[in-house]
Amino acid sequence: MLAEIRLVIVLIAMLALPGWAMLAVSNTWRQWAGLQRWIVAVGLSIAFYPVLFYGLRSALPFLTLGPVKMGVLLLAAAVVIAWRLRGHWKEQFTFERLEWLAIAVFGMTLFSRFWFSHLHPFPAWSDSLHHTLLTQLTAQQGRLPSDMEPFFPIPLGQYHLGLYSLSASLQWLAQASAPTAMLWVAQALNGLCGLGVYLVLDRKVGRTGAVVGAVVVGLLSHQPAFYVNWGRFTQLASQTILLIAWIVTWEAMAMWRHPWREWRARILWNTAFAALLSGAVFLLHFRVVAFYLPLILISALWELYQAHQRHNIRPVLLGLLAIGIAGLAVISPALWSAMDRYVTPASSQSLASAEQVSQTIDDYYGFPWTSVPYLTGHIWLLVLAGASAVIGLLRRNKLTIVCILWTVALCLLGTAYVLGMRILKITNWGAVLIMLYLPIGLVVGAAVEEVLALVKPTWRPVAFRLTVILCLVAGFVASHVRVAEIEAYRQFITPADVDAMIWIRENTPPDAVFAVNTHFWLPMAPHGTDAGYWIPYFTGRKTTAGSMLNDLGTGKYLSSILALSTAVERLETDRTALDELYALGVHYIYIGQQGDFSGPGLDAEQLAQADNARQVYRSGDTFVFEIVPP
Repeated sequence: MLAEIRLVIVLIAMLALPGWAMLAVSNTWRQWAGLQRWIVAVGLSIAFYPVLFYGLRSALPFLTLGPVKMGVLLLAAAVVIAWRLRGHWKEQFTFERLEWLAIAVFGMTLFSRFWFSHLHPFPAWSDSLHHTLLTQLTAQQGRLPSDMEPFFPIPLGQYHLGLYSLSASLQWLAQASAPTAMLWVAQALNGLCGLGVYLVLDRKVGRTGAVVGAVVVGLLSHQPAFYVNWGRFTQLASQTILLIAWIVTWEAMAMWRHPWREWRARILWNTAFAALLSGAVFLLHFRVVAFYLPLILISALWELYQAHQRHNIRPVLLGLLAIGIAGLAVISPALWSAMDRYVTPASSQSLASAEQVSQTIDDYYGFPWTSVPYLTGHIWLLVLAGASAVIGLLRRNKLTIVCILWTVALCLLGTAYVLGMRILKITNWGAVLIMLYLPIGLVVGAAVEEVLALVKPTWRPVAFRLTVILCLVAGFVASHVRVAEIEAYRQFITPADVDAMIWIRENTPPDAVFAVNTHFWLPMAPHGTDAGYWIPYFTGRKTTAGSMLNDLGTGKYLSSILALSTAVERLETDRTALDELYALGVHYIYIGQQGDFSGPGLDAEQLAQADNARQVYRSGDTFVFEIVPP
């Protein structure tokens, strides 16, 4: 428990100090009210790490970071804050009643996420392996890695690495393991999912709706809390700051309408912060920027319209150009290599047959409508969102109209693959469905404000209190549900498996290769189904499944992984596959406590009867077999 308290304290420092230092130095904290300042500071802090790490790797590749340097950076930020805000401390902690309620909501949300981490200390599902390995490599190397060596021969130019600047920093400062640092950073960002929704609603609609929106997104909706079951951490991290980046960028656009001489400092600072936050959205997850751009386009068109009405369009055009150039400068260390991802076919495509390509398209891009309640929100929430959208439209609520336009644009992005053009295959329908909690939270919050506005003034205080009490009670009850919503088969690692990993590290040669229970989630994309998948992290040994980034490797590497994984799947029903695995260089077989959720899995009893397999370790339902020469 003390280690977990240390993690929370370090996370508070990491997610508050850099952003507050920027606001203090620029003096721009004054343009935000109360809790809004803290939300913008958190957003800037989250953006600080990926921009710093990518920038250093590009401009000063010889310079490495570590616990001492990162600690000094945070200490320097604290000193700057203390100096610049001397005499203004009371203002930063003076909140209105509804803001204190919002703080309570964020506290409940964070507690629910951290308690889940306490109960389930290892990251779940298949993506979590490479998230953990990349955290470990970043911490060991002191900078963002260029490839996944020594674990896998996979270059990383086409993969978003921004999240690992945060998780590695936590690993350094809290002296935590890579899986722990990865999970707690991800859950902290998950717990802050309502910050952007609150900021947008508080800034554009009203504070009561802002509190309701935060409750909906953080506690009532099962997304994004459910992301922890999937290890969907990079998309989550980018979405955490997406709405904050939007509002800050919109404010920066609006600033350019003011006189340059009087507003120059504030205009430049806001432009820099807009570029920082918008760039971080990209650096944390390349595809999420496609979700972000429709919002930027809508606000840009609005500001141009306002400027046209005032016959003052030139400064706004100049501002949009400045923000765009600054944003491109921020993302330039990753931009060109990332673009290759959408221009150059992946290794898996060049190896796949026509039938496999067709099956991949069906599995990766196509999601039936029956999956919407699972991926987006339960039926009652979808009905509430639909009713809220109708109320907003009837009341001509501008934010509701923006959210509807945004949702339409997101749906078009999610289904653009049907046109068959590679450059339009930016994302899939599933990735869109699981992020619709953001517009849902916004439209519900906006509808609450519109309904309260219809209540007679004499009854409005009562309606307001009932709304707040109902939301808090519902949020408190839902917080328990958020902790309990777990898909157990996605939790690969058990204590028995950790003991087995120690045995493997002490009793097998460093170049040993392990066959592990395998599932093909796409025809060309295998992954493990139990703790055997994690053997590379715990022991440094190789496995037949590789990682979820296999398709970033060379065709030769991917071909070998596919051959190995296919042989392992055949071994589930055919013991003669042992000879093939031995010929392919596999020395051991690992069967974890969780087994294989997708099929019969590797059978310890059948392997024990084989002449060319010898059991060398067992603890409960965890086995290690050695493959002996035929």
